[in-house]
Amino acid sequence: MTNRVGVRNLAGVVEITSLSEVRAAAKDWQRFSSRVQGDPDVRDYPQLPLEVDPPEHGAYRAILDPILGRRAIAALEPAMRAIGRDLAARFAGRGRVEAVHDLAVPMVATTIATAFGRPQDAAELTTWGITSWEHLPDGSRSGARLDAYVARVLDGAVAGATDDAFARIATATIEGRPLTRLEQVGLANLILAGGRDTVIHVLCGAMWHLAGDPAARELLRNEPARLQLAIEEYLRYFSPNTGMERRATVDVRGGWGSARAGDIVILGWGAANHDPEAYAQPGEIRLDRRPNPHLAFGSGPHTCIGIHLARLEVRIFLEELLVAVPDWRLGDGVDAAIARLVADDVPTLFHSLPLVAEVVPRDLRTWSPA
Repeated sequence: MTNRVGVRNLAGVVEITSLSEVRAAAKDWQRFSSRVQGDPDVRDYPQLPLEVDPPEHGAYRAILDPILGRRAIAALEPAMRAIGRDLAARFAGRGRVEAVHDLAVPMVATTIATAFGRPQDAAELTTWGITSWEHLPDGSRSGARLDAYVARVLDGAVAGATDDAFARIATATIEGRPLTRLEQVGLANLILAGGRDTVIHVLCGAMWHLAGDPAARELLRNEPARLQLAIEEYLRYFSPNTGMERRATVDVRGGWGSARAGDIVILGWGAANHDPEAYAQPGEIRLDRRPNPHLAFGSGPHTCIGIHLARLEVRIFLEELLVAVPDWRLGDGVDAAIARLVADDVPTLFHSLPLVAEVVPRDLRTWSPA
């Protein structure tokens, strides 16, 4: 595979964009360190374990594994399916929805609240909308809302008043020492912000695509086993996390260019997922694409810890939606931000996604929302 020269932005930061080199850099934590605090406008602490390197990374990740590991997530399937079925039935009953806020946001927010042992918080998490950060009238962002929630649930856990994911974080130890408050906040912030916004955007992207492809809807409805490949293609195409920063620990050089020790380097997940040398026609959604070695969940030691939760909730939601509302189309007023990923313009952030049901199964036509 030919190396593709990296893109250098206006700040002089280089982005690695080829699939092979992004994957290699993600695995090479010794030269590309994760000790870079992101989102400085909304937080002044690292998300853990995302923004540390091994071996500390492994100790923090072990705290979250019982919450987000494959076995824990598989046990959530019945509850998750009930959530998806209820939301799909609401669409069927109403005949039209604004799918971002009526379907995707409550699906993800309610699932997260349930997974973390706090179903009572589902409505609150839903009110946050499409991002965990608040967007203020002056165009800036604020982390105050998320920080206040984290402080409240951790305070309850420390007081022994709860038995949930945050209680596990609050009582965790590393080599016998209790976590500092900042460590607790870093872990809690990650599982809330990291596992919420990205899945919302993948769900919206899938609904947007299926609204314009009746043949794909029919295929996936009649052959649900094909959903697994389809979901991987949606993850690749929409690439909800388009990039992540690393810091070069030494002078490094590759087919993408070079960076000096201390420089920030961006691992371009989205660009890698649209690498024309790795994928035939990357700008097309091919639901049977195989192989599909995408990097939507990253790679290496920092592969997304929420990978099992994300895949399961997308699959269950689409299964339930395709049964309850076999046919739908886009309504007027679709609003999405567009990202340029190599040569492809991809909707990566949906603000509004009106959908109209074309045919509703007879046994759901009389359903009325509570």
